[in-house]
Amino acid sequence: MKSTSGHHFIALDHIRALAAFMVITWHFMHNASGVPIPFEYMPSLPAFPLALFDEGHTGVALFMTLSAYLFAKLLNGKNIYYPAFIWNRILRLLPLLILVILIVGLQDYFTHQNMHTYFNEVLQGFILPTLPNGGWSITVEFHYYLILPLFLWMLRKSKWLPLSIILVVIGLRSYFYHINGEIFETAY
Repeated sequence: MKSTSGHHFIALDHIRALAAFMVITWHFMHNASGVPIPFEYMPSLPAFPLALFDEGHTGVALFMTLSAYLFAKLLNGKNIYYPAFIWNRILRLLPLLILVILIVGLQDYFTHQNMHTYFNEVLQGFILPTLPNGGWSITVEFHYYLILPLFLWMLRKSKWLPLSIILVVIGLRSYFYHINGEIFETAY
């Protein structure tokens, strides 16, 4: 699909490629069952760049950050018709998401998995990030679309208001990391 605004930031294509590479690398390194590298694996090389490739969620977070940046840049100061905006997002995200849910559901059905558990997981996935095979990232992305008008309103009121929200969130993440020793589940 082509951008409705006609804007394309070619310099960001390299960052998108890096994010995609990070996600693909994680999936090849861990596969569905944690093979060849277990999910709990910690890189033996603490080198910053190499550790990023073992953290596939970092690539997803980079995609989300790019989306947020682009939407804020393209929509800042403009009036948007929010129902049409949400409808456009649904048309872009829902067909592939439904296909993934059906394929995983059929796979679970033919391998005699508990379908009641699967359907509960899918229903919860529209609120919580529990959808299968990367579908959880669609839930996170859609949550951003829901708060986008609030973010744009804050940006119009003061350029410092969104920054203060980011600082508060960083503080909360640091607090939860201190309490729980990890932030992965809380962050998503």
